[in-house]
This record gives sequence, C-alpha cells and structure tokens, in this order.
Amino acid sequence: MTQLRVRARAVDMLGRQQIAGIPTAIHELFKNAHDAYAERVEVDFYRRSRTLVLRDDGYGMTRDDLESRWLTLGTESRVNANNEEEKDHEDWRGPLHPPKRVIMGEKGIGRLAIAVIAPITLLMTRAVRPDGLHDLVVALIHWGIFEQPGIDISAIDIPIREFASGTLPTREQVAEFVDRVEENLRLLETEINPNAFKVLWDDLQRARAIDPDKLDKNLNAGREKPLSLSGDGYGTHFVVFPVAPELDDDIDGGADKESSKLERNLLGFSNSMVTNEPVITTEFRDHKLNEIVSRIGPRNFFTVDDFLKTDQLFEGEFDEHGQFVGAVTIYGKSRRFVCNWTGGNGRQPRCGPFSFRYGYVQGNASETSLAPEDWTAMTEKTDRLGGIYIYRDGIRILPYGNSDYDFLEIEKRRTKSAADWFFSYRRGFGYVSISHEKNWTLTEKAGREGFRENQAYRDFRSILINFFQQLAFEFFRRTSVQGEDYWAGKESFTLQSELLKKQKKKANNRRNLFDAELKEFSKKYEDGFFEAESSRVKWYVRDKLALLLSEQDVGVFSGSIRDLEMEARSQIRALYSQTAVQLPRGLALTERLRKDWAAYEYMSGEVRESLLEPLRFEVETEIRKVIDGRIPDVERRAIALQDIERERDNTVKALVSLRRETSLASREMQQALRSVLQEEFSQLRVNVELLVAEFARNSAQKPAELERIRNETEAKIAELRQKEFELFDSFRRQMVELTEGVKDRETLDDRFAALEARNQILEEQIEFYAEFAQMGMSVGILQHEFERAARGIRVSMSELKPWADRNSPIAIIYKSLREHIDHLEGYLKVLDPLGRRMHRSVVKISGDEILTVIHRVFDEILDSSNIKLVVTHEFRARKVDGKSSAILGAFLNVVDNAVYWLNSRSEGEKNITLDADDVGFLISNNGPGIEERIKHRIFDFGETKKPGGRGMGLAISRETLNREGFEIDLVKTGLDVSPQFRIWPKEEQGEQDDGATS
Repeated sequence: MTQLRVRARAVDMLGRQQIAGIPTAIHELFKNAHDAYAERVEVDFYRRSRTLVLRDDGYGMTRDDLESRWLTLGTESRVNANNEEEKDHEDWRGPLHPPKRVIMGEKGIGRLAIAVIAPITLLMTRAVRPDGLHDLVVALIHWGIFEQPGIDISAIDIPIREFASGTLPTREQVAEFVDRVEENLRLLETEINPNAFKVLWDDLQRARAIDPDKLDKNLNAGREKPLSLSGDGYGTHFVVFPVAPELDDDIDGGADKESSKLERNLLGFSNSMVTNEPVITTEFRDHKLNEIVSRIGPRNFFTVDDFLKTDQLFEGEFDEHGQFVGAVTIYGKSRRFVCNWTGGNGRQPRCGPFSFRYGYVQGNASETSLAPEDWTAMTEKTDRLGGIYIYRDGIRILPYGNSDYDFLEIEKRRTKSAADWFFSYRRGFGYVSISHEKNWTLTEKAGREGFRENQAYRDFRSILINFFQQLAFEFFRRTSVQGEDYWAGKESFTLQSELLKKQKKKANNRRNLFDAELKEFSKKYEDGFFEAESSRVKWYVRDKLALLLSEQDVGVFSGSIRDLEMEARSQIRALYSQTAVQLPRGLALTERLRKDWAAYEYMSGEVRESLLEPLRFEVETEIRKVIDGRIPDVERRAIALQDIERERDNTVKALVSLRRETSLASREMQQALRSVLQEEFSQLRVNVELLVAEFARNSAQKPAELERIRNETEAKIAELRQKEFELFDSFRRQMVELTEGVKDRETLDDRFAALEARNQILEEQIEFYAEFAQMGMSVGILQHEFERAARGIRVSMSELKPWADRNSPIAIIYKSLREHIDHLEGYLKVLDPLGRRMHRSVVKISGDEILTVIHRVFDEILDSSNIKLVVTHEFRARKVDGKSSAILGAFLNVVDNAVYWLNSRSEGEKNITLDADDVGFLISNNGPGIEERIKHRIFDFGETKKPGGRGMGLAISRETLNREGFEIDLVKTGLDVSPQFRIWPKEEQGEQDDGATS
C-alpha cells in the first residue's frame, strides 16, 4: 500500500516561510507562553555572541508533551480548546491557578516560528503538574537541516535528555547533544549540498560554547524574582543561535520620531490600555557591546492613564448590528453618540459585536487643552506608536496598530481633504477589543499578517471606516451639526495661545533690554570705568581751579567758577546716571536676572558710596576753598537756586510730555471701544433679523414643522445673544477693573507681573527637577553599567594573565593595561585611606589627607598640563569634622574646574594654591577671573561657562556640603583677580560672626 511521505522541508514551509519576520516570530512565542499560563516572558539578545534567550514561567512540558505535542506538527491538543461544551474536565493552569485564558494557538504550527530567529535551538523545559515538579527536559534542534531538499522528516534525529533535581546542563553536557546531531549530519552528508553542509556544521559548533548553568546565573543575578529552571523553577526556555542579522535592523531601524520594527510588533502584547495589570508582562533586553537597553518594557507603551491626556475621546460598544452606542468627549465635554452602519443594506454584519476606545491629541500645541509637558509627551508617543490596535481576549493581533499598516485608510482620506476628514493616523491611539467567543468568524492568516479577508473582516472594517467618517461629519467640520464644542474649544485655546505668545514676546523684549543694561553696567564696573572717570573729573576740576586762582577780575572769576561748578556737577550727574539701571515695573524676572539684579544693586551701591559720593564731596570742597572770601554767600545761594529751578523745569517738561501721550492713548482706547461695540451691536441686529426672516420663510413653506423650526430659531437667537453678552460683559469688566486700578495707582503690568512671576518660578522648577531626575537616572545607569563592566574587566584580566606570564611581549602590554586599570580603581576609590571609615557618620579629615586624594586623582593631568600645585603648611595642618565623601567631592570638583580654566590659557605660569585661614580651607588658581555679578550664580544648577558643560558640579557640591553642615563660596572676584573659593564648617563661621558682634 502506497503511503504519503513527508519531506523535512515541509517543516520549514509551515514554519519559517510562513512568518513575516523575527519580531512576528517572537510574538508567536509570546502567545505560546500566554497559552502555558505564564505571567512573565522575557527575551535577552546578546549581540556579541549572536545568541537570543527567551524564557517564560508557564507550566512547562513533560517529556511526553515535548515528543507528542511540541515535536508533532498539527497537533489536536488545542483544537476546540476554547469550546467549553466539548470539555469533560478542567484544564491545568499551573500552581497559582490564575483566571482562565482563551488559547491563542490552535493550528499546532506556531512553535515552528522559532526557526525564523536562528537555525539552532536549545530547548529546556520543566513541567509543574498537580503531582509536583517534573524533571528538566532538554532538546537540541538544528532547523537548518529541515531546509535541505530531498531529506525525509523521519531521517532527522532530535536528541532529548532529562535532568533530575532541578539541575541545569553544563557546557560539557550540551556538547554531548552536539555530538548526537553531528552523527545525524554525517549520515545525511551525501544528501546535502557540500556548501550547505559546511554552513550547517559550522553553526552547530557554536552550541559547544553554550553553558546553560552559567547563563542562568548571569541572567538572574541580583533579581528579586528570578526566571529560572533550577531549584524550584519551572517554565520553558529557548536558547537560539546564531541569530539572523535582520534582527539588528529590526531593532535599530527606527528613526528619531518613529518606532523600530521590533517595537511596532512587540509593544503592547497585552492590552495595557485597559488595565495596569496585564495578563502577561513581556520584556526584551538588548545586550549591546557597552550597554543593556530595555526595548519593550511595560513603561514604553500606552496605558489607561494616557486616555486622560487627550483632547478627544471616543468610547463605546458596537453591537451585533454594527451600531455604535457610546460617548464622544471633546475638550472635556461629553455627549452620547449613536452611529448606525448601513453598509450591509439591512444585512446583519458577520463579524460580531466588539468594544472600542480611542483617544486623539491635537497636532498643534496652540489648539490643545493639555498642559505643555503632557502635550509634548503624548505627541512623542503617538508619533512613534500611534494607531488602532486590535486585541482578542486581551492579546494583540498583528499587524494592527503598526504605523505602517493603516488598515482603515485614515491617512488616505486625510490626504485627499484634510478639512473634511479630521483624523490623522499618528495623532491618535486606542484599541478594538474582540473575543474568541463573539468574534470567531474573524480568523487570522497562517502567517500572522492580519485577518483573512472574508466577509466577516470586510464587515468589521466597513463598520469602523463608517464610524470615523460619521465622526468627521458630525463633529469636526465647519458645517457639522454638533461641531460647536470642537470649534469653540479650538478657537478658545488658539486665542489663549496667541495672547500668551504676544505677552511672552513683549516680556522677553523688555527682559532683553534690561539684561543688556545690566551687562553694560557690569562691563564698566569690571573694566574700572568709574574709577577712571572719577579720577579724570577730579583732576580736571583741580587743573581748572589752579588756572582760576590767578584771575584778578571778580566778574570773570565768578562766571568761570560758576561754569566750572555746573560742568563738574553735570559730569558727576552723568556718572550717577550710568550707575542707575531702572527695574522695569511689572516685569517678572528669571532666576538669573534676579541674581544679576541683586549683584547690580550691590555693585552700584559700592560705586556710589566708595567713588561718586567722595568725588562729589571732594569737588565741592575744592571749589569752596577757592571761592571762600571772593564770592558772597548771597550770590552763591542765587546760583544754587537757579540750578534747582532748572532741574524742576526739566522734570515738569518731561512729565507733561508723557501725560499728553497717556491722554492721547486713553482717547484712542475709548474710540476703539465705541467702534467695536457699535460694529458688534450692528452685526447682532443684522443676524437676528436674518434669523427672523428665515423663520418666516421656512414656517410658511413647512407649516407642519412649525414647532421644530421655532425651536431651532430660538436656539440660534439664544446662541447669538450669549456670544455677544459674554463679549460685552468682558469689555465692561475690563473697563471697571482698569478704572479701579487707575484709582489705586495699580497698572496692568503689576497684575501680569504677579502671574508671570509665579509662572516663571514654576517653569524653572520644572526644568530643574526634570534635569535633576535625568541626572539621577543617568547616575543609576552608570552605576549599574560600571559594576557590570568592572566584573567583565576583572574576568578578562585574570584570563589574560597566564598568557602574559608565558609571553614577554604580551607581558609588557598586560603590565601597562594593569597600571591603567589600577589608576582607574584609584580614582574610583578616592576615599582611601578614609574608605575604611566611610561607614561612620563623621570623621576627622586633615588637609594632608585631602592632598593625598588630590594627588592620586590629578597627578597625571597636572604633570601633562604643567600645572603647579602650591600647598601651604596651614592647609596641611587644618582639620575639620565631617563626612569625607562630601568634602572630598567638593575639593575634587573645584580643582577639576581650575585645571580646565588654567588649560584654557595658552601661556604663562599655571598654579593651583591650597591654603587655609581662620575660617576654613582656601582653593585658588591664577586662571581667568570671575565677574562679581555671577559670584552667586555659578552655584546654580545648570549655570556654566564651559563649552558643552552641564553646570552641575558646583551646584551639587554646595548642596551636598550644606546637608553636612558645610558651606562653599567664592571669596575673591573680578576679571583681573585670581578666583578663590573657601570651604568651611558653618558653625565656625557663626562663631566668627558672634565674636565680631560682641
């Protein structure tokens, strides 16, 4: 009797050739884990070794399961698995007995998807059953053999072995599996192309490097909930290799604002848009050469809370007739909405009922109701992942939701007419939820590329397309019946945005002018302008007086003295005016400008007190000496009175001009208000008359619909009245408030400034905390990565040492490498020899110990940069009590900054001086000076003058020192002054102050 024979290539055709790509294959394996009642499934991809490990904590497989089900194609074990009527017992769901799940795989070929990832699979599975834990079952499959033509499937041997007591196979035991497959390959060698045989053989040899026990320890190191098959662990693990290079492209292929193919296919495996506790959690960690990146963690996808950050929200149910009943929420206003499907011409759709939820975010920031940070975050998310996802019983169906699979042709319609078809595919996100029970007619293609395009799918798609079209018709066109919520909201937010932009632009212009004035004053202060001008005026007056002493004519003498006095006063007033910067009224200052203003007040006060006041006194004294006895007091008084009257006249003249301009502006405002009120009122009369005429015409034509027409007309008149009432009332309130403000000498600038100042503070706080949070995450990542890298370096060095001991050239390289590593470790252990005392809250630290640390860290760069470290005896002897980490960190930061700025000088001697006084430690250098106006700003987070600097070092140092009872400050400032920092314990400074005041 002739029988049907099956070639091995049938496995390849049913598996690898049916799957679109590696991400789709991984998705299939995730579904297998789901069906095994796993709570977690995780993937680790090692790029260097081209190895991918997929692990789950499902109920696993026994040896019988593996042989009779997993290694048997088209098994019936899951056929009708979701049909309760055909079951006579309850399925085993694992020891935790989670809620019943709908089985995703029924064809019995999804497991073959693993061949797409790599040609060789080491399968390890351990079952847990009602009778307890079973032995570990291990198999090695070379899928590459199944691709070869002419080989019967029965000729391929798959080695299987059991391991007892929760032990994992060693590398040597894996090699025994390889030997078995090699024997099988040798028997088939005559039937395989020589080139193909070599590839198969070489791929197989990679398995000899696999050590499951070591791999398990590495993957579970430091984890609270290990995913392991050793001990009491159970589940199924796959180790596949060598991974096809296409996976690298699938991971790295996404642009800045687009998701990669891996993300598009694997994110959102469970529907996290319904609950924050999905049925199964998935992870994909990418082990790159120098870092580990989580590609599909739970935080990377949309969540339930994201629907709260939308401008429009649509949610409801489509019943068995295709009718949608639900709610449409636009800018926070919710309306009930019913949408009927007419595409079936009276026929009931064949797809079944389903639920729907979809959120939409406006594309322009000026039209959104969201806070700026929420709009930015949601826009970035929808740009990468926006789309309509389909979930069957909580598990995603591919490829729906992918940005490159617009199955409802939303973008196509928008391209034809953006004004008519509101929605853009990338601006929204949401899901369609179907079930196996109610939507069994929607069946997936074998290749997992969506649903088969049967009548059920066509009805399903038609219902959704009709729904989006009706939404656009009903709510988002200018002529839409229910469009008032959208258009009123959009126009309101746009108007607010424009007003804010105008106000911000005006305020920024005023800030820029104010900033320029402060900088101009600071430059004159640092350049010694006021000292030079004061000296010039003083000597000018002295020289003039010396010439006038010989003048004998009293009239000439009196006139010349008067001219000189007026000229001197004019020049001194000019100097005073150059120290005067007016703080603009009603202008909210940034943190930087506030500190610049405080610095200006200090510097300008110093200039007036130490230079200009003494100058004026000295000039007046010099002139008085010369005129005493030669000009009568009466004449001098008359001259002074004339000067005062002249100043009065100039002041009045300036204010009269400004008063005239203010009155003119007031008249223009009143005229504009009258004009607008008249135009609005006239337009209202016209619109109302048009509505009355329309009512008369329509009611005459359709008397049977009189009530409807009257209600519509009354509603439109009420809408017009409400709109104009709000506008007129707003004008009235503004006029009343303006009048009250004028009476109270209060300006609109003052009110805006109060609001803007608060807003400015909040914005700066947000920026600060965002930067600080980013820094915190970066530090955490760096710490984790350094620990991992350090372990790798130590292992590699220990492996290299035996070679170095036997090979002199390598020994030289090894010695140099060892020295550099020791230097790195020395840098990271800067607290030695204090490290042994770090567990104490406070230790006594001397300048000598601080110097040891500085030498250990900076000796090499100081030598290469020709920077001399000058240390005084006072510094070495000085001791303080405190936490060494805070004090040493501050010293290292200040010295590091000094090295940078000294190296910015092209020539000259470069010194860093460590000293101490009665207050604390002193650190100075002869590099570029620091302006007085930024004396306090340099300790602000984000403030830096370094190109590419982050401005964190001094800010963190001060914050850390303050927490430990210490202070750091800049005590010497000026562009031509060597900067000097002081670090001191606060209580000592307090004692100094107390002593000074007693």
